[in-house]
Amino acid sequence: MNLIGKIFVAIILLLSVVFMILAMAAYSTHKNWQSAYNVEKRKLQQTQDELQRANSAHKLDIEELQIKLDEAVQRNAELLTKNTDLTDEKKDIQEALTELTQQSSDQDAAVKSTQANNERLANENVEFQRVTIAAQEAADRAFQRTVEATSALHDKEVKLANEEQLALELTQQVADMTAVMRRNGIDPATRVGDTVPKVDGYVSLVRRRPGDETIEITIGSDDGIKKGHTVEVFRSSSSPSQSKWLGRAVVQDTSGDRAWARVVPELKKARIQEGDRVATRLN
Repeated sequence: MNLIGKIFVAIILLLSVVFMILAMAAYSTHKNWQSAYNVEKRKLQQTQDELQRANSAHKLDIEELQIKLDEAVQRNAELLTKNTDLTDEKKDIQEALTELTQQSSDQDAAVKSTQANNERLANENVEFQRVTIAAQEAADRAFQRTVEATSALHDKEVKLANEEQLALELTQQVADMTAVMRRNGIDPATRVGDTVPKVDGYVSLVRRRPGDETIEITIGSDDGIKKGHTVEVFRSSSSPSQSKWLGRAVVQDTSGDRAWARVVPELKKARIQEGDRVATRLN
């Protein structure tokens, strides 16, 4: 073997050692990246699970408040109906009492007239005495009916007052529930299922075209997001006061854990990047 052959053998041996070192370094780096990726993936899954549990609890709270509100409104309507019925009954009883009072006055006058005739004709006709007794009995019965009607009227008035007090209490409960829902950002006229859930996530992809910008976000229909909902895009910071609002986007389509939203050009304040935060509502 001549000198040139020996030189080529030495070069090949040196290059083999260099390539072996580079391969070992690449394998070590790849292994470290895979481990870090697995750790971050587990953290992301835990965060998504906690967010889903919190969202479920929030939905249950809204449903319970709506059910209580519906029950209170229904009960208030029933009490108003009862109030109307009791008012009509009170009017009927008052009319009956007036009629009975008139009858009692007429019968009292008849009794007085009969008694006067009996005093004048007591020794002449026993029949007149029986008439007087009958008239007195009729007056007693009329008086008894008057007493019973007065007692019944009093009972109805007490019952009406109790029902009116209960109606006032239920009306106050409805007002309190309405105030609670408004403090939590819920329209009292909104039905369950129409509310926008308070959830947040991240921008996972940005697509830009001339005059149009679409983002993919990590919250979807499983989180209550629907087509037409709006999300606020912001860039978080270690200090909440330094977080930057970037703009607003309207949801165009959703899947279980993803949604695609179009950025509103008029409300865009800065360039949106992957990793920026999104939320349905900001405090």
